[in-house]
Amino acid sequence: MSQEQINISHMQCWLIRLAQSKWNKTAEEIATLFKQYEILDYIADCYDTLHLSSYQHALTDLELLLAQKGVVVC
Repeated sequence: MSQEQINISHMQCWLIRLAQSKWNKTAEEIATLFKQYEILDYIADCYDTLHLSSYQHALTDLELLLAQKGVVVC
């Protein structure tokens, strides 16, 4: 695994945990939501931009992305 892949995995993991806490959902619910809407792929594809701000800002980006798809998470 390259250092970039490790960094992406780290961000994905932290965003899952932040989403769990902020959205008051279980890990299973977050995993299902992230899988259904390809959020982990989005994080990997946009990592170069997302990692420039805090994880909190990245979570806000995910909330906006989901809202555009009609998903209300909080």
